[in-house]
Amino acid sequence: MKKGDAFFSLICGFLAAFFLSFAVFNKEISEFEKISFLKLFKDYYFFVLFSLPFSFVVGLKIASLFPFLTFFQFVKFLEVGVLNTFIDIGMLNLLSGFAKVFSGYKIFFLNSLSFLLAVINSYFWNKFWTFEKKEGMKTKEFSLFLIVSLIGLMINSTIVYLGTTFLNLKFVSKGALMNLVKIFATLVAMFWNFFGYKIFVFKK
Repeated sequence: MKKGDAFFSLICGFLAAFFLSFAVFNKEISEFEKISFLKLFKDYYFFVLFSLPFSFVVGLKIASLFPFLTFFQFVKFLEVGVLNTFIDIGMLNLLSGFAKVFSGYKIFFLNSLSFLLAVINSYFWNKFWTFEKKEGMKTKEFSLFLIVSLIGLMINSTIVYLGTTFLNLKFVSKGALMNLVKIFATLVAMFWNFFGYKIFVFKK
């Protein structure tokens, strides 16, 4: 593993922990006050800012021991994916908190905005770090990236809209429901994005 990989993995982990804080400190997620282990996680969140970056570097070091470039690439993609996910989730929590919107058609647009911010971040991290494309931005490449990402956006936002609007879970707060649905939507879209980027956008 190159020194640059360790540095970028560290930065990736720190930024991920920072954006996750917008969800952890969302006042609409009452579970962080009612459930003991979640309250403990919130009270000592300061340690996450250090432990998550460290775990990123350790995870990437372990991945570098395997003689498969695609596996090492996928681990880097996963770490960038965690950052993108926490940017996406964090910004959605920030926007929905300001707008007081947690379901309905308005959540589709708030989710689309947070997703697009994560996608822009994803482009640069995946281009220059995950897939190590050294040349500058190409019109065709970025166009393909946008097409793949927009399909991922529709998958993600549709799941968030349907889940938050039609699921009625009495045992969780509206903020928690939004985040649970968002996590599921992100996992579904992540697999589409990885193979879409690798096959169509950042192919060797």
